[in-house]
Amino acid sequence: MFSRSKTIKSNKSGIDMVFVLTVFVLFVCCLLASVLAFASVYKRLGNDIGKRFDTATAQTLVLQKLRSYDDADISVGKSGDIAYLGFTDMIDGDKYITYIYAYGGGLKELFVPYDAPFNADGGNTLLPAEGFTAEKDGSTICFTITYDIRHFCWFVVHYIQSLRISWRWLCCFLCT
Repeated sequence: MFSRSKTIKSNKSGIDMVFVLTVFVLFVCCLLASVLAFASVYKRLGNDIGKRFDTATAQTLVLQKLRSYDDADISVGKSGDIAYLGFTDMIDGDKYITYIYAYGGGLKELFVPYDAPFNADGGNTLLPAEGFTAEKDGSTICFTITYDIRHFCWFVVHYIQSLRISWRWLCCFLCT
């Protein structure tokens, strides 16, 4: 027949099994929640790093162009609503100009003969950018690159007597 001690032992092992399974299920749920949380953080950080890379690349591109030209070879202008920086070159006796501007959601570069009209559609897209502005006041050039509605960079580059003296990074941030 059945003894009372066997019944208590079998119930005890059943309760132990339920406890172990409950702890295991809780562990798996916590692990899954952690993986999902870290995956969303990883995705967001990846997007932020991509935006920062585009930002740094665009800044470096424009700053290196400004550093490699004399003050007399740099022009700032507007064609309609499109602001641009122009960089003049002499190649084999012919004069050319390179325009840097934002159009159609991208920072673009257009290299044409100096007397050719500015055509915003003809440029090569370098990086994504929503807007670009540039101003020249004597020996100072200010430019702003807007990446989306909230993220922008603003630089001031100083020139004195055609020598590139210094540049200051005024701000580059993501507005919240």
